[in-house]
Amino acid sequence: MDTLMQEYFEENGYTLIAPREYCKELKVPNNNNMQFLKEFNDLINKKSSLHNDPDCNITLINRLLLDAGLTSDLVKQWKEQNPVGVLARFVATDGGITRVYPSSAGDEWTEKAETYESSFYKRSLDNELYVFTAPFLNRSGDYSLDSGIMVSRAVDLHIDGVKLKPAVVGLKLSVQSWKERFINATMKINCKDEICGCLSNDKHVDCVILDDGGFLLMSNRDKYLAQIGQFFGEIDPFLMQNLISSGLYTFNKTYDYQSVCDPERETKAASGQRSIFIPTIADILHLGWWASAAAWSILQQLFLSLTFPRLLEAVDMDEDPSENLSKESCITEQTQYFFDSVNRSFGGTLDCVNCSRMYRAEKLLSTNLVFIIADAAETCMSCDRRPLRQAEQPSEGPNPCELAQNPRHRKGPDVCFDNDANEDDTDCGGGSSLTPSLCALLGGQLILFWLLASPRHYPS
Repeated sequence: MDTLMQEYFEENGYTLIAPREYCKELKVPNNNNMQFLKEFNDLINKKSSLHNDPDCNITLINRLLLDAGLTSDLVKQWKEQNPVGVLARFVATDGGITRVYPSSAGDEWTEKAETYESSFYKRSLDNELYVFTAPFLNRSGDYSLDSGIMVSRAVDLHIDGVKLKPAVVGLKLSVQSWKERFINATMKINCKDEICGCLSNDKHVDCVILDDGGFLLMSNRDKYLAQIGQFFGEIDPFLMQNLISSGLYTFNKTYDYQSVCDPERETKAASGQRSIFIPTIADILHLGWWASAAAWSILQQLFLSLTFPRLLEAVDMDEDPSENLSKESCITEQTQYFFDSVNRSFGGTLDCVNCSRMYRAEKLLSTNLVFIIADAAETCMSCDRRPLRQAEQPSEGPNPCELAQNPRHRKGPDVCFDNDANEDDTDCGGGSSLTPSLCALLGGQLILFWLLASPRHYPS
């Protein structure tokens, strides 16, 4: 139990536990995992025996405590090692333990405490590879300030012919250290040619490493390093288009038909001088009709608020109405890129208006990475520079002609549900009605009666 206490983080690493229902009285928090960890420790220390406690899931607790002991021993092994270029090491287990060493690196840990909701954990379980995960877009502009590039892999255990994956281990690489090793690995020894490898900021060649989603992870150019984590189609669009055309990448588009977007602004470039609008009699009559309709609508709302005072309580007044008015309904699309071909090597020529660029791409074994070397983009500036976006953006939706060629049909159930006379349907279809205020109802009737019964004087 001591390995889970916050005061032992320096010794056992920064620790997170998955927010699961270990005991009924232990409430699952929204985001504060440190508070949840403290409450879990207090609960375990308070209960003398958990084996016979019907309010606790002893299986979940035992798995968590077992993984806590095993991962603590692993951290002790890490303390004896000091690899160059490694900023942090971590382990996440099936039982719900996540440890990050050193503990100072845990302050920058952004993954979820529930291991099965973490992207790196699920990707590592699904692949027999070293999975490199691109960080979120580097907004600092200085690659030395970021928390590093994550590399993870699942732990394989074979017990009685059964393959198990009880944990995922990994580390975070220093970008600067990885760049130095990357350049050294591509250099030719005693080379006197014009191109001898991926020199730092070489004016002739661009060298990049992308992951299987097309996101930038490494480059020989400092200006690209400041964009690590960005989709490569926004950095070198023409090269990315050719990587897709050659079959290295393929993509799927998903559409959101209930999205909201900023309204498009109408261009005023072709508008002429506007004259003063003089309304006609028809316009005045039309305007008067709208004014009377608006007045009647306000009167109706007044009577509703008096008769049904709870009718408008469901409206959330915390939202800024100006934000909703400035949005409009639209369709958005998001594109997901991934490796499709089993081939490892790709190459070709990028033909632009008055120049061309050659490139070569090679998938790296046992990883989800691809290494690309190409003529520098600055040597051929006439190529198409329109960005190729992966993130969500407004769209006109899929082509209806293409959808008609591949129709999608709703699949019905294999069997129908039978009617059971013993079914308890008391909670189904419960209706609710609005109960008017009796005082407001009587008051409204008296006012109407007074208006109708009061004498009227007409001029003779």
